[in-house]
Amino acid sequence: MELLQGIMMRRILIIQKDEILHKIIFLVLFLSLTIKGQSKKITVEYGTRIEKEEGLFGNNVLYKNLLDKAMADCYKITFQLIITENGAKFFNKENLESDINRGVNGFALGMLHYGGIVYSLKDKVLEQHSQLGENVYTSQDLKTDWALTNETKLIDNYLCYKATNIYKVEYGAKVFNHPVTAWYCPVLPYSYGPIGYGNLPGLILELQVRNAVFGVKNINLQSEQNFDIRVLNKIKILSRKEMEEAFDKLNGL
Repeated sequence: MELLQGIMMRRILIIQKDEILHKIIFLVLFLSLTIKGQSKKITVEYGTRIEKEEGLFGNNVLYKNLLDKAMADCYKITFQLIITENGAKFFNKENLESDINRGVNGFALGMLHYGGIVYSLKDKVLEQHSQLGENVYTSQDLKTDWALTNETKLIDNYLCYKATNIYKVEYGAKVFNHPVTAWYCPVLPYSYGPIGYGNLPGLILELQVRNAVFGVKNINLQSEQNFDIRVLNKIKILSRKEMEEAFDKLNGL
């Protein structure tokens, strides 16, 4: 009887050791995958289009002609979003072989609400204003007040959900509220997107701000691209008022 009890005790100890070993192996694998996931780098490429908007620029023939050319050529403009553990960097991926006119290109970028590199960090968005200098930025809070819906559509075989918001523009005493629509994918758990928009439960694959549209062209989930977050130690951050005054001075106002 004692011999049988001894055998049973040894078997129980062996089983307990095996269970502990399995738990340790699982924990090590989990931690290694977590660390790997945190250091994972993703790149997303977006194409663009500018949609027609009735009444835009009124009777200004010059601007209307520029708009027509920008609408026709903006498919040649692409942007890249690099996502790392430090945040995200969104920038215009310049194509030296593109035949788009430089003036039209600049006008199109303006219509796409792009003034320079955009860094999306954990608690803020830093936007470059390259016309004022390579190191001149403004800082803003992450986009909030998203209205999440149950409306879905497939984008590049990813199931995406619709979220809406408002893009507010202040011009003197006037305030204009333009619609924002984002299609985000919860399967891609990265809360970033074009031109600083994000803070949603998934990567934004399509974004429309007024009549400017960004649509995903390619996603690389095993990217080697990175960006140096230390460059932000050397930037100059302007307040909204300082930025407006700087642009007024630049335009001779």
